[in-house]
Amino acid sequence: MDRHVILKRALDVILVGAMVYAALMMFGVIRRGGRFEPGTPAPDFKLQSLADGRTLTLADFKGKAVLLDFFATTCPSCRAELPDIEEYQRKAGDKLVALIVSTEDPATLKPFLAARNSNLAAAYDPGPAHTAYGVDTIPYLVVIDPGGRVQSDTIGSVRWKDILPWLPED
Repeated sequence: MDRHVILKRALDVILVGAMVYAALMMFGVIRRGGRFEPGTPAPDFKLQSLADGRTLTLADFKGKAVLLDFFATTCPSCRAELPDIEEYQRKAGDKLVALIVSTEDPATLKPFLAARNSNLAAAYDPGPAHTAYGVDTIPYLVVIDPGGRVQSDTIGSVRWKDILPWLPED
């Protein structure tokens, strides 16, 4: 087959794919975030800490920024973002709590994070937090300011400088 024909077909496929993606975004099937207006009070949650089994609520983090990372071990994008989240947690120190939230059984999530030497806080959610935050696609990241208000929410890959602007640059 002629090289020009192959290139034209490849370009056509890319163009059609971009148009389908744009249409899905336009009709709300695919969302990049924006479920919450910045400044909206964050929904409370009750999660089970993987570290010690205790119940975690939003009030437990009062006075700190919280990054909720709705996550699954089977999600390639979720796994790819873990090192970035760990780096931002390290940079922010005690100004930020990065919390991995999953509906997966703790017996699956705990060894997954341990195998990656992850030091991130993680919690099991049987479903109510996912419902309260409208999670239907992962990864879904929600940044909550120290006053308990949502500052941003994003589906999929993110530009970290956009969602965590107060963190120091190296």
